[in-house]
Amino acid sequence: MNRTFGLALVVATGAVFGCANRAEIVDVPLQATPQNAQHIARASLSPVGNQTSIWLTIGGVPHDLAVPGRLDTAIYAGSCQHLGAEPAYTTRQANSVDYLSMAPRSEYWAQAPVALSELTKGAYALLVRTSPADGSRPLFCGNISAG
Repeated sequence: MNRTFGLALVVATGAVFGCANRAEIVDVPLQATPQNAQHIARASLSPVGNQTSIWLTIGGVPHDLAVPGRLDTAIYAGSCQHLGAEPAYTTRQANSVDYLSMAPRSEYWAQAPVALSELTKGAYALLVRTSPADGSRPLFCGNISAG
């Protein structure tokens, strides 16, 4: 990783998490789908103005991905047990912030075009899936709640 990119990543991370105090961050435990059984993940959602920053820590994805550094996220109305037919909010893609390695976990960042306060008022679920190049297979899902 070149120094400029590394420094930019540190500054961006500080800006995202430095703007929100711990009380404003919502942790979402993500459950693996049958396509990704025995893996673990967690999402941390924080407010960024009228949008929501999504920081994913993923403890495993299938090894057969064409684009291993990219996952897609979407927010659905309902719960993981009963997702809406279409996403309520699509996010900017979840790009890996890790240097490509054989690390047992990876971190991803995405941003949703909706205020976190709106997400915690209603019944919403965060779905993490493979990129379209990998068939958009669902990997993890978690219900969003205020606490």
